[in-house]
Amino acid sequence: MKYVEASRFGGPEVLTLLEKETPKPAEGMLLVEVQAAGINYADVLARSGHYPAVAKAPFALGFEIAGVVKEVGKHVEGFKVGDSVAALTLTGGGYASHILIPAATAIPFPKQLEPALAAAVLLQGLTAYILLDRAQVKNGDAVLVAAAAGGVGGLAVQLAKLRGAKVIALASESKFELLKRLGADHVFDYGKSGWSAKALDVTRPQGVQVYLDSMGDLATEAFSLLGQFGRWIIYGARSDKAKCASGRRALANNREEHFSDGLQSRGNLDRVPGALKELFKFAIDRSVKVEITKYPLADASIAPIVEYLHFAEG
Repeated sequence: MKYVEASRFGGPEVLTLLEKETPKPAEGMLLVEVQAAGINYADVLARSGHYPAVAKAPFALGFEIAGVVKEVGKHVEGFKVGDSVAALTLTGGGYASHILIPAATAIPFPKQLEPALAAAVLLQGLTAYILLDRAQVKNGDAVLVAAAAGGVGGLAVQLAKLRGAKVIALASESKFELLKRLGADHVFDYGKSGWSAKALDVTRPQGVQVYLDSMGDLATEAFSLLGQFGRWIIYGARSDKAKCASGRRALANNREEHFSDGLQSRGNLDRVPGALKELFKFAIDRSVKVEITKYPLADASIAPIVEYLHFAEG
């Protein structure tokens, strides 16, 4: 089998394509031939030495895969050779021709769903779906999405529209047309000072009910847009402006701040089966549009790791 290993923490140059004997599945395990492995921001963090699940090098990257079962370990029920399965490989190893996964973590997906598309909606799709679910987004809500042209953001725009929300997307001006094709009702460039004044005009009188924030900039202009009992969901902290939130400030204005703990908490994991069932359905019937840029395994070191998903109507 072939696999990509990071020999040490660093930039793309630390990634090397290696070969070893294809392993045999132990009890309770599946050997999966990987047909697609997703590239996510978590891969950048891991490669750089800033991902908690990867404490030391060398290590194998790749945290989501889709493929076909090649061998079944003893005492595994419900799977057979040839089944299409996806999996979150939270300890890595997805950048490979084959991978061993616990059968308990394997997620069957319909044959009519392309493996690359199944992988594409796993981590980022689940994140967007569960964020909106936890925020209780409903028909008529105004939802503000930061970094809306990114992987999670683009999916969140589409999924919020499927829930009947009015979507205000934040992105650079070059992404405006793209986001409008994805269904955003309004798009603003949050790199330009004063954008919130324009956004305020389209959210009157109720304001924004849900703000999905992947930047973690707690000095953002978006705060003034939140309506009474609005929910500010922070699921990332990539902004260099990020600083401690003022709980008194939020409470005084009857607003709520939430810091998402991702997919690994028990409450979120319980949502995964139902969420994936809907996500796979949306992907098959094109209710959610995902354009995927594909790279061969040998090009892992030059793939644009930060931006795996690009969204287009297509």
